[in-house]
Amino acid sequence: PGIAERLAAEAEGSPLRARRIDVGTGDDLHEFLFDQGLTDGLPVVPPTPERVMRMLEGTGRDAQDLVAVIPPNMAPATVEKVAINAVMAGCRPEYLPVVITAVEACVSEEFNAHGVWATTMGAAPAVVVNGPIRHHIGMNMRLGALGQGNRANASIGRALRLVMRNVGGAKPGGTERSTLGTPMKYTLSFAEWEERSPWEPMHVEKGFEPDDSVVTVFPATSGPQLMVDQTARTARALTGSLGLTMAAVGHPRTPTGHVLFVVCPEHADTIWRDRWSKKQVREYILEVTNMPLRDRLATPDAGGIEPSQFGSAGPTEEQLSKMYSKFQGPEFIHMVVAGSEAGKFSAVLGGWASAPVSRKIENIP
Repeated sequence: PGIAERLAAEAEGSPLRARRIDVGTGDDLHEFLFDQGLTDGLPVVPPTPERVMRMLEGTGRDAQDLVAVIPPNMAPATVEKVAINAVMAGCRPEYLPVVITAVEACVSEEFNAHGVWATTMGAAPAVVVNGPIRHHIGMNMRLGALGQGNRANASIGRALRLVMRNVGGAKPGGTERSTLGTPMKYTLSFAEWEERSPWEPMHVEKGFEPDDSVVTVFPATSGPQLMVDQTARTARALTGSLGLTMAAVGHPRTPTGHVLFVVCPEHADTIWRDRWSKKQVREYILEVTNMPLRDRLATPDAGGIEPSQFGSAGPTEEQLSKMYSKFQGPEFIHMVVAGSEAGKFSAVLGGWASAPVSRKIENIP
């Protein structure tokens, strides 16, 4: 096994151009990769030419096509370099189009990858996959979808991070300045369980066709924060509970940006029993997270919005009575369905200053 790939890699017309490193036969290859700073702290699969050649079979693109220029080092990432990191992450070749598309989405202006890596707030890309490719590559969207145990879920998110680290230079202590860090910086990738959802899936909401395979990268700073309600029997009561939990994202007194709202199947069933649409869910979350400015201001007992933002005299009585929601609008609440058939536990992931970005997956062999 691997003979054909090795011969192709060594042939005159080999598509591989990346610098090769010879490691002594007596050296531990895994320790060498650690010493070179090429891992995320966990062992990686050595990216031999044979493995990289095999990985490239997962895409119809030329190995030297430029995928993106990766911040903060603004280094070019070719298909080959993405494939190398996908090998290291443990991907199968059929995952490569997803990884490539996730990289492209991350370097978009809307996502602001440089800011995501550099912020002390500790942001990381959460990857959500929609469309037929979920089944083709065997992604988990059911029991434990946001956890461990599925190769595609685990390695796709990890490959994305390794590209940003090894090509772009986003390393802790350098431009990666997260105060606490987050396990999501290793990996967080899952698929939406579209067939179990009573609503149209996220990628269709964003303007794609149902049969399109789509990657969404979400700049997550917190979560998955569990939202527990095992007693509500109406859409209104349950959505109210979930909304009040979201009110605490980041800080209970201050507004926030985007959130990724992962609805478990049992909660989706309860909401749909009353035929509530996603629009109704979002609007009611805005309603229950509404509060007057006076309740959002910083006090001696707890922080919040500083009164000085309203001038030296502070806010007027009219301003104090004005209602402010946690969210700037319903479009800031991104809903997907995932998780086990059993259990009334949904989750929310808090966002960062930039926006989630969705891209159609192309060049699937």
